[in-house]
Amino acid sequence: MQAKKSFVFCLMSFVLKFSFFLFLFSFFLFSSCKRSTEPISNPQSLQLTVADVSCTEAWLKLKTQIAQNDSSDLKLQLYRNDSLIVNKPLTNADSVLYVDGLQPATTYSFSAKVLKNGKLQATGNRLPVTTMDTTSHNFTWQSFEFGGQGGSSSFYDVVIIDENDIWAVGEIYTENDKYNAAHWDGEKWELKKILFHTFCTHGSMFQYPARSVYVVNYTIFISSGSEITFIKNGIQVKNQCTPVSINKIWGTSDNDLYVVGNNGLIAHYDGRQWTRIESGTTAHIRDIYGRKNYILFAATHYSNTGEKIIGQIVSNSVVKHFNWPFSDRKPYSVWFKNKNVIYSCGDGIFRKVINRKWQILNDSNRYFMNKISGNDYNDLFVVDAFGQIFHFNGISWKFVFNKDFPSGHLYSVFVKKNIIAAVGHKGRAAYVVILKR
Repeated sequence: MQAKKSFVFCLMSFVLKFSFFLFLFSFFLFSSCKRSTEPISNPQSLQLTVADVSCTEAWLKLKTQIAQNDSSDLKLQLYRNDSLIVNKPLTNADSVLYVDGLQPATTYSFSAKVLKNGKLQATGNRLPVTTMDTTSHNFTWQSFEFGGQGGSSSFYDVVIIDENDIWAVGEIYTENDKYNAAHWDGEKWELKKILFHTFCTHGSMFQYPARSVYVVNYTIFISSGSEITFIKNGIQVKNQCTPVSINKIWGTSDNDLYVVGNNGLIAHYDGRQWTRIESGTTAHIRDIYGRKNYILFAATHYSNTGEKIIGQIVSNSVVKHFNWPFSDRKPYSVWFKNKNVIYSCGDGIFRKVINRKWQILNDSNRYFMNKISGNDYNDLFVVDAFGQIFHFNGISWKFVFNKDFPSGHLYSVFVKKNIIAAVGHKGRAAYVVILKR
């Protein structure tokens, strides 16, 4: 009898314990199912990648698959090293986030979250971003003078193929002869006579001042008036007339060239023929620069009352104008690495970050700047009307060539890695200065 009671007691105890564990299992299962219906963290639905980076800035590309049927309920939060730096409505599935105030050569960790009605909707990946280091302001330099005995001489443009292959173009009047180009072979300069037709109308070849020079795929292009010549292996292989009195040349190959000039003239060459592109302005186009399919130009009238434009050439036919907010400042040149940041110079040095307004970088310095060029955000060069060269190393501007140049003028500068060539005139002589780092 006692054994039977013990058996019943054990059985009841087992049933009670089993019921208790069944209750706990059901509770957790129910709770888990309930939570699965709410938004959860999903790194795949929110991703950060690096779009671009400078010494003090980063551009982060945000991609999200979160449905935005009611975007007013969605908030984006961006964190830098776990500190909240952006808290704003999420309006686009893909966008570029701009972050400034960073330090050079420093690694940061960025992450993003999306909230809906104040509740976490998704968290993204952690993205390490290392800023660029600054470059050196220290250069050695050597200068060269040409002509002046037979008339006022000057170089107007220059290109660097490598340290043993540099071309400068302009007009050089020696005591007994005249030239319109000079070539550096690494040891010495040789004065050159590049031949052009007279205004592209006569059969005879004449020598005229050369205004611009450009190089792509080891082909040299030099212009005079509305004519352009193609030089390969040091030999003129053909000359062509264009519908533009050329100020500058840019292109990706000898079958994809652009020339720009006064009165808003732009023309494109496709390897067979030249085609005019309507610019939408009568201002003089002083400079053109591009990378792949993104092409910009700088245009201005000589007077402060005329148009002042930074324009974009789209699909070889359409021109888009950026808003230029400075009525008393002329843009003469333009440079960029990509469309996140645009630099310009003229009556000062200017900068525009994507989706932000233009800013003046040197408001106290009213030297007229003729040309801007560079390797990267941390290695930019500008030449001015007083024969000076400015260098931007990623955080600061500094004179790197500021010699006694009272009657000089630098018109153009070309940069290739650690070699910089600038050209103009010093007194009556054509002038070249080469900087090396």
